[in-house]
Amino acid sequence: MYFLGHMAWAYVLAMLAWALIPGVKRFGKLFVPAVLILGVLPDSDLLLGGLGIAHRTVTHSWLLWIVLFIPVFFFLGLKAVPYFVAVVQHFAFGDFVMGRVMMFWPFSSARVGLGFGMGSGVDVALETAGLILAAGLMIYFDDLRRLFSVEKRNFYMILPLLALLVSALYFISHWQSLNTFTNYILSSNLLTFMAITNFILVAFLAISTLQGLRAFRSKTN
Repeated sequence: MYFLGHMAWAYVLAMLAWALIPGVKRFGKLFVPAVLILGVLPDSDLLLGGLGIAHRTVTHSWLLWIVLFIPVFFFLGLKAVPYFVAVVQHFAFGDFVMGRVMMFWPFSSARVGLGFGMGSGVDVALETAGLILAAGLMIYFDDLRRLFSVEKRNFYMILPLLALLVSALYFISHWQSLNTFTNYILSSNLLTFMAITNFILVAFLAISTLQGLRAFRSKTN
C-alpha cells in the first residue's frame, strides 16, 4: 500500500479505537500528526537497506512494536491504544492485503499476506475507501476544521508531509528518469488516479503545516 493508504487507514482505525474503546476519549483528541507518521513508520526499513534490513521484515513485526510500545503503555495507559493501532495497521492490514510481510519475526521468517499488489484494482479501491472514510471522520469529529485553523500544533503536520515526499523521491529514484516515471504514471487510469489523490494529500498536509507556521509567526509578531 502507498503512503496515502497507510496514512488514511491509520487515521480511520485510530479514530475508531479512540471513539469505541471505553475510557480512551477522556484523554482528549488524538494528535493527528503523530497518527499519520506512525501509520507509515514501519516503512522506515526502505532507508535501512544498508544495515541489512530488508523491506517488510523486522519493522513489520508484531513483536518489535509490542516491545517498543511497552514503555508508552506504561506511561500513557489507554491513551496509547489508538497510536498503537495506527502503527500496527500498516502491516497487519495494509501490507498484509497488498503484499506479504514477515509479521511474526523473529519466531518465523515466513512472509504472510494476500499479495494483491500495489497499484492493483484492490489497492486503488482500498486506498480510495480509506481516503473517503478518513475525510468523513475528520469532518464528523471536527478535525478537518482544526487542521486548517491557525494553531501551532498543526506545524507538526510537516512530519507526515516530509515522509510522503521522501517516499515519492524513493520511488522516483528507482526509475531511469523523471520522464520515464511520468510516462508510467500516465500509462494507467488507476495509476493516474493514485497520483492525483497523492497530490491532494500533499496539498492538505502542506496547508495544515503552513497554518501551524502562521500561528508561530503571529505569536512572535
